Amino acid sequence: MENTEVLYKNTSKMDASEISIFQSYAMKKINIISSIAFALVFAGIGAGACFWNLTCGIIVIVCGVLGGFVLLPYLMKDSMKKQNAQSYGDKKYLNTFEFCDEYVQITSEASALDKNEYQPIATQKLFYEDALQAVLYRDHLFLYISPRQAFILDYKGMTKGTIGEVIDMLKTKNIKVIDKTTK
Repeated sequence: MENTEVLYKNTSKMDASEISIFQSYAMKKINIISSIAFALVFAGIGAGACFWNLTCGIIVIVCGVLGGFVLLPYLMKDSMKKQNAQSYGDKKYLNTFEFCDEYVQITSEASALDKNEYQPIATQKLFYEDALQAVLYRDHLFLYISPRQAFILDYKGMTKGTIGEVIDMLKTKNIKVIDKTTK
């Protein structure tokens, strides 16, 4: 018989800003590669244009560098924010994570933006062997269930135990914990 005693408990809000934190971490590598590729393409075009007209070539190179490293990251981040606002715009969510010995019980509740009357909408039992990894980023813990999906726990949402105890327990359950807080 399994132990269903709740060892640790976390309640974290889920809204567009929380999702943006996760996406900024998950998309960091793609943003850097896209920026470099954009700048290199324009630098190549500009270098070729320098043979035709030096001023025009230099302008194209400068536009490529500014576009790749300033404008493109801004536009990608703004696009993600707009998409999140559309997806989560009319509701706010509250996720409760109850860490037991063999699994994590996750309960999601939703409420209208202007009210605090949360109604349960879903529950899920996540067994530790089904978790891929845990990533520590800023003041959040991302508990990955697939390469592109993760549950987001806010450190400040601990109602029973501490986030350090949860991290230590995840390590004992053979879940790879990656610390990206200083990077």
